[in-house]
Amino acid sequence: MRLIRPSIFHRALTLTLLIAATLLSLRHAQASSGELFVTSDASNLLRTYNGTTGVFQSVFSASSTPVGQMAVHFGATNNRVLIGHNAFGVEERNVTTGALIKIYNPGGGWQWAGIYAPTGEVYIGDMMTNDVRAYDANTAAFIRVVTPISGPADMEIGPDGNLYICSFYGGIVLIVDAVTGAYIDQIVLPVPAQPNDVAFHPINGSIHVTDMKSYQGYRFHPVTHAITGTFAGTLWARPHGVAFSPISGNLLAVDGVTGQVHEFNPSTLAELNPAFLSPPPGDKIVDLAFKPTLGPTPTTPSTWGRIKRLYH
Repeated sequence: MRLIRPSIFHRALTLTLLIAATLLSLRHAQASSGELFVTSDASNLLRTYNGTTGVFQSVFSASSTPVGQMAVHFGATNNRVLIGHNAFGVEERNVTTGALIKIYNPGGGWQWAGIYAPTGEVYIGDMMTNDVRAYDANTAAFIRVVTPISGPADMEIGPDGNLYICSFYGGIVLIVDAVTGAYIDQIVLPVPAQPNDVAFHPINGSIHVTDMKSYQGYRFHPVTHAITGTFAGTLWARPHGVAFSPISGNLLAVDGVTGQVHEFNPSTLAELNPAFLSPPPGDKIVDLAFKPTLGPTPTTPSTWGRIKRLYH
Protein backbone atom coordinates (compact mmCIF):
# COMPACT_ATOMS: atom_id res chain seq x y z
CA MET A 1 0.00 0.00 0.00
CA ARG A 2 1.37 3.41 -0.97
CA LEU A 3 1.70 5.79 1.95
CA ILE A 4 0.78 9.45 1.69
CA ARG A 5 3.49 11.78 2.88
CA PRO A 6 2.46 13.62 6.05
CA SER A 7 3.24 17.00 4.51
CA ILE A 8 0.86 16.39 1.60
CA PHE A 9 -1.83 15.07 3.93
CA HIS A 10 -1.52 18.08 6.24
CA ARG A 11 -1.65 20.50 3.34
CA ALA A 12 -4.74 18.78 1.95
CA LEU A 13 -6.41 18.84 5.35
CA THR A 14 -5.58 22.52 5.81
CA LEU A 15 -6.92 23.27 2.35
CA THR A 16 -10.18 21.46 3.15
CA LEU A 17 -10.60 23.36 6.40
CA LEU A 18 -9.88 26.68 4.70
CA ILE A 19 -12.41 26.01 1.98
CA ALA A 20 -15.02 24.97 4.55
CA ALA A 21 -14.36 28.07 6.63
CA THR A 22 -14.54 30.29 3.56
CA LEU A 23 -17.85 28.80 2.43
CA LEU A 24 -19.27 29.15 5.92
CA SER A 25 -18.17 32.78 6.21
CA LEU A 26 -19.70 33.53 2.80
CA ARG A 27 -22.92 31.83 3.80
CA HIS A 28 -23.13 33.87 6.97
CA ALA A 29 -22.21 37.09 5.15
CA GLN A 30 -24.98 36.54 2.64
CA ALA A 31 -27.53 35.32 5.15
CA SER A 32 -28.27 38.42 7.19
CA SER A 33 -28.04 42.17 7.29
CA GLY A 34 -27.70 42.00 11.07
CA GLU A 35 -31.31 42.96 11.78
CA LEU A 36 -33.45 40.63 13.85
CA PHE A 37 -37.24 40.84 13.37
CA VAL A 38 -39.61 39.71 16.15
CA THR A 39 -43.41 39.34 15.92
CA SER A 40 -46.01 39.79 18.66
CA ASP A 41 -49.54 38.41 18.88
CA ALA A 42 -50.33 40.87 21.69
CA SER A 43 -49.28 44.30 20.37
CA ASN A 44 -49.21 43.13 16.72
CA LEU A 45 -46.03 45.16 16.23
CA LEU A 46 -43.21 43.71 14.15
CA ARG A 47 -40.08 45.04 15.86
CA THR A 48 -36.44 45.11 14.77
CA TYR A 49 -33.40 44.53 16.96
CA ASN A 50 -29.65 44.60 16.44
CA GLY A 51 -28.81 40.99 15.64
CA THR A 52 -25.48 41.17 17.46
CA THR A 53 -26.39 43.00 20.66
CA GLY A 54 -30.16 42.45 20.86
CA VAL A 55 -30.72 46.19 21.32
CA PHE A 56 -34.10 47.51 20.13
CA GLN A 57 -33.99 49.50 16.89
CA SER A 58 -37.48 50.33 15.70
CA VAL A 59 -41.04 49.21 14.98
CA PHE A 60 -40.97 47.92 11.42
CA SER A 61 -44.75 47.69 10.97
CA ALA A 62 -48.10 47.34 12.72
CA SER A 63 -50.52 44.78 11.33
CA SER A 64 -53.15 46.38 9.12
CA THR A 65 -55.82 44.47 11.04
CA PRO A 66 -54.44 43.72 14.52
CA VAL A 67 -55.36 40.10 15.07
CA GLY A 68 -52.33 38.21 16.34
CA GLN A 69 -49.02 38.19 14.48
CA MET A 70 -47.46 34.74 14.15
CA ALA A 71 -44.57 33.58 11.96
CA VAL A 72 -42.28 35.90 10.00
CA HIS A 73 -40.41 34.76 6.88
CA PHE A 74 -38.30 36.72 4.40
CA GLY A 75 -37.85 36.15 0.71
CA ALA A 76 -34.20 35.47 -0.03
CA THR A 77 -33.94 37.91 -2.95
CA ASN A 78 -37.27 39.71 -3.51
CA ASN A 79 -37.05 42.28 -0.67
CA ARG A 80 -40.35 41.08 0.77
CA VAL A 81 -41.47 39.62 4.08
CA LEU A 82 -44.49 37.47 5.00
CA ILE A 83 -46.25 37.80 8.37
CA GLY A 84 -48.82 35.21 9.48
CA HIS A 85 -51.76 35.94 11.83
CA ASN A 86 -53.96 33.87 14.11
CA ALA A 87 -57.26 35.41 12.93
CA PHE A 88 -56.37 37.06 9.67
CA GLY A 89 -54.51 36.47 6.41
CA VAL A 90 -50.79 36.55 5.68
CA GLU A 91 -49.43 40.04 5.09
CA GLU A 92 -46.73 40.70 2.52
CA ARG A 93 -44.64 43.85 3.06
CA ASN A 94 -41.76 45.66 1.44
CA VAL A 95 -38.64 45.02 3.54
CA THR A 96 -37.14 48.45 2.85
CA THR A 97 -40.18 50.62 3.55
CA GLY A 98 -42.48 48.36 5.56
CA ALA A 99 -45.31 49.23 3.16
CA LEU A 100 -48.10 46.69 2.79
CA ILE A 101 -48.05 45.02 -0.64
CA LYS A 102 -50.95 42.59 -0.34
CA ILE A 103 -52.76 40.17 1.95
CA TYR A 104 -53.11 36.47 1.18
CA ASN A 105 -56.52 34.98 2.06
CA PRO A 106 -57.58 37.83 4.41
CA GLY A 107 -60.85 36.13 5.37
CA GLY A 108 -59.36 32.69 5.92
CA GLY A 109 -58.83 32.80 9.67
CA TRP A 110 -55.77 31.41 11.45
CA GLN A 111 -52.87 31.12 9.03
CA TRP A 112 -49.73 30.57 11.04
CA ALA A 113 -46.96 30.93 8.48
CA GLY A 114 -46.28 31.91 4.91
CA ILE A 115 -43.06 31.10 3.06
CA TYR A 116 -41.73 31.73 -0.43
CA ALA A 117 -41.65 28.29 -2.08
CA PRO A 118 -39.10 26.95 -4.58
CA THR A 119 -41.96 26.74 -7.11
CA GLY A 120 -42.26 30.54 -7.17
CA GLU A 121 -45.52 30.32 -5.23
CA VAL A 122 -46.26 31.34 -1.65
CA TYR A 123 -47.03 28.43 0.69
CA ILE A 124 -49.34 29.13 3.63
CA GLY A 125 -50.17 26.83 6.52
CA ASP A 126 -53.91 27.08 7.10
CA MET A 127 -55.04 26.08 10.60
CA MET A 128 -58.70 26.28 9.57
CA THR A 129 -58.51 23.85 6.64
CA ASN A 130 -55.65 21.70 8.10
CA ASP A 131 -53.37 21.85 5.09
CA VAL A 132 -50.61 23.83 3.41
CA ARG A 133 -51.86 25.79 0.40
CA ALA A 134 -50.09 27.37 -2.56
CA TYR A 135 -50.95 30.90 -3.69
CA ASP A 136 -49.92 32.91 -6.73
CA ALA A 137 -47.09 35.22 -5.64
CA ASN A 138 -48.29 38.01 -7.95
CA THR A 139 -52.08 37.91 -7.63
CA ALA A 140 -52.44 36.15 -4.24
CA ALA A 141 -54.96 33.79 -5.88
CA PHE A 142 -55.33 30.28 -4.44
CA ILE A 143 -53.71 27.64 -6.67
CA ARG A 144 -53.71 24.24 -4.95
CA VAL A 145 -53.42 22.23 -1.76
CA VAL A 146 -49.77 21.22 -1.30
CA THR A 147 -50.33 18.69 1.48
CA PRO A 148 -52.87 17.93 4.22
CA ILE A 149 -51.58 18.28 7.80
CA SER A 150 -53.29 18.61 11.16
CA GLY A 151 -52.73 22.13 12.49
CA PRO A 152 -49.86 23.42 10.33
CA ALA A 153 -47.72 25.64 12.55
CA ASP A 154 -44.42 27.12 11.36
CA MET A 155 -42.46 25.55 8.51
CA GLU A 156 -39.11 25.78 6.73
CA ILE A 157 -37.34 24.50 3.66
CA GLY A 158 -34.62 22.19 4.99
CA PRO A 159 -31.01 21.92 3.79
CA ASP A 160 -32.09 18.83 1.82
CA GLY A 161 -34.58 20.93 -0.15
CA ASN A 162 -37.63 19.31 1.47
CA LEU A 163 -40.42 21.13 3.28
CA TYR A 164 -40.59 20.59 7.06
CA ILE A 165 -43.97 21.47 8.61
CA CYS A 166 -44.72 21.45 12.33
CA SER A 167 -48.06 19.76 13.07
CA PHE A 168 -49.35 21.59 16.15
CA TYR A 169 -52.18 19.12 16.64
CA GLY A 170 -50.44 15.99 15.36
CA GLY A 171 -47.26 16.09 17.46
CA ILE A 172 -44.97 15.57 14.47
CA VAL A 173 -42.86 17.45 11.96
CA LEU A 174 -44.08 16.37 8.53
CA ILE A 175 -41.48 16.19 5.74
CA VAL A 176 -42.74 16.48 2.17
CA ASP A 177 -41.33 17.22 -1.25
CA ALA A 178 -41.19 21.02 -1.46
CA VAL A 179 -42.46 21.04 -5.05
CA THR A 180 -45.02 18.22 -5.26
CA GLY A 181 -46.02 17.93 -1.61
CA ALA A 182 -45.46 14.16 -1.73
CA TYR A 183 -44.89 12.51 1.64
CA ILE A 184 -41.25 11.74 2.46
CA ASP A 185 -40.99 11.17 6.21
CA GLN A 186 -41.96 12.50 9.62
CA ILE A 187 -40.27 13.33 12.92
CA VAL A 188 -42.23 12.17 15.94
CA LEU A 189 -41.93 14.19 19.16
CA PRO A 190 -42.34 12.65 22.63
CA VAL A 191 -46.04 12.70 23.57
CA PRO A 192 -47.88 14.81 24.37
CA ALA A 193 -46.44 17.42 22.03
CA GLN A 194 -47.35 20.62 20.21
CA PRO A 195 -44.45 21.36 17.85
CA ASN A 196 -44.25 25.04 17.04
CA ASP A 197 -41.21 25.84 14.89
CA VAL A 198 -38.21 24.15 13.27
CA ALA A 199 -34.64 25.27 12.55
CA PHE A 200 -31.57 23.58 11.10
CA HIS A 201 -27.97 23.80 12.29
CA PRO A 202 -26.16 25.61 9.45
CA ILE A 203 -23.21 23.18 9.41
CA ASN A 204 -24.29 19.70 10.52
CA GLY A 205 -27.96 19.95 9.55
CA SER A 206 -29.32 18.80 12.91
CA ILE A 207 -33.02 19.61 13.33
CA HIS A 208 -34.25 21.75 16.24
CA VAL A 209 -37.94 21.86 17.17
CA THR A 210 -39.71 23.83 19.89
CA ASP A 211 -42.58 22.12 21.73
CA MET A 212 -45.22 24.21 23.52
CA LYS A 213 -46.67 21.21 25.34
CA SER A 214 -43.53 19.96 27.09
CA TYR A 215 -41.90 23.41 27.35
CA GLN A 216 -38.87 21.84 25.68
CA GLY A 217 -36.80 22.23 22.59
CA TYR A 218 -35.58 19.03 20.92
CA ARG A 219 -32.58 18.38 18.70
CA PHE A 220 -32.93 15.56 16.18
CA HIS A 221 -30.35 13.77 14.06
CA PRO A 222 -30.69 14.97 10.44
CA VAL A 223 -30.85 11.42 9.04
CA THR A 224 -32.14 9.04 11.72
CA HIS A 225 -34.35 11.67 13.41
CA ALA A 226 -33.32 10.30 16.81
CA ILE A 227 -33.32 12.82 19.68
CA THR A 228 -29.74 13.93 20.37
CA GLY A 229 -30.41 16.69 22.90
CA THR A 230 -32.92 19.00 24.55
CA PHE A 231 -32.88 22.68 25.49
CA ALA A 232 -34.99 24.85 27.77
CA GLY A 233 -34.77 28.48 28.85
CA THR A 234 -34.86 30.03 32.30
CA LEU A 235 -38.47 30.35 33.54
CA TRP A 236 -39.87 29.85 30.06
CA ALA A 237 -43.17 28.06 29.52
CA ARG A 238 -44.29 28.62 25.92
CA PRO A 239 -41.36 28.21 23.49
CA HIS A 240 -42.30 29.46 20.05
CA GLY A 241 -40.05 30.55 17.18
CA VAL A 242 -36.52 29.18 16.83
CA ALA A 243 -33.61 30.16 14.55
CA PHE A 244 -29.84 30.09 14.32
CA SER A 245 -28.10 33.43 14.37
CA PRO A 246 -26.04 33.94 11.18
CA ILE A 247 -23.91 36.34 13.22
CA SER A 248 -22.95 34.39 16.35
CA GLY A 249 -23.99 30.92 15.22
CA ASN A 250 -25.94 30.50 18.45
CA LEU A 251 -29.43 29.07 18.72
CA LEU A 252 -32.15 31.62 19.50
CA ALA A 253 -35.66 30.74 20.71
CA VAL A 254 -38.68 32.89 21.55
CA ASP A 255 -40.70 32.28 24.72
CA GLY A 256 -44.16 33.78 25.02
CA VAL A 257 -44.36 33.69 28.83
CA THR A 258 -41.07 35.40 29.66
CA GLY A 259 -41.52 37.59 26.58
CA GLN A 260 -37.89 37.12 25.66
CA VAL A 261 -35.52 35.56 23.17
CA HIS A 262 -33.34 32.95 24.87
CA GLU A 263 -29.86 32.20 23.53
CA PHE A 264 -28.25 28.74 23.56
CA ASN A 265 -24.89 27.21 22.75
CA PRO A 266 -25.31 25.48 19.35
CA SER A 267 -23.26 22.44 20.42
CA THR A 268 -24.05 21.82 24.08
CA LEU A 269 -27.52 23.47 24.02
CA ALA A 270 -26.68 25.15 27.34
CA GLU A 271 -28.45 28.47 27.86
CA LEU A 272 -26.11 31.42 27.32
CA ASN A 273 -28.52 34.31 27.81
CA PRO A 274 -32.13 34.24 29.10
CA ALA A 275 -32.78 37.82 27.92
CA PHE A 276 -31.23 38.53 24.53
CA LEU A 277 -33.56 41.45 23.70
CA SER A 278 -32.83 44.79 25.35
CA PRO A 279 -35.03 46.32 26.52
CA PRO A 280 -37.59 43.48 26.59
CA PRO A 281 -40.58 43.98 24.28
CA GLY A 282 -42.99 44.13 27.22
CA ASP A 283 -45.62 41.90 25.64
CA LYS A 284 -46.05 38.37 24.28
CA ILE A 285 -43.79 37.60 21.33
CA VAL A 286 -44.02 34.74 18.87
CA ASP A 287 -41.42 34.39 16.12
CA LEU A 288 -38.06 35.72 14.97
CA ALA A 289 -36.11 35.91 11.71
CA PHE A 290 -32.99 37.63 10.44
CA LYS A 291 -33.36 40.00 7.53
CA PRO A 292 -31.42 38.65 4.52
CA THR A 293 -28.70 40.58 2.78
CA LEU A 294 -29.52 41.72 -0.73
CA GLY A 295 -26.90 42.70 -3.27
CA PRO A 296 -23.68 41.33 -4.78
CA THR A 297 -22.03 38.25 -3.34
CA PRO A 298 -19.07 39.18 -1.12
CA THR A 299 -15.61 38.06 -2.17
CA THR A 300 -12.60 36.96 -0.15
CA PRO A 301 -9.49 37.48 -2.29
CA SER A 302 -7.08 37.17 0.64
CA THR A 303 -8.43 33.73 1.59
CA TRP A 304 -8.34 32.56 -2.03
CA GLY A 305 -4.72 33.66 -2.25
CA ARG A 306 -3.87 31.61 0.83
CA ILE A 307 -5.58 28.55 -0.68
CA LYS A 308 -3.66 28.90 -3.96
CA ARG A 309 -0.34 29.23 -2.15
CA LEU A 310 -1.10 26.16 -0.02
CA TYR A 311 -2.17 24.13 -3.02
CA HIS A 312 0.90 24.96 -5.05
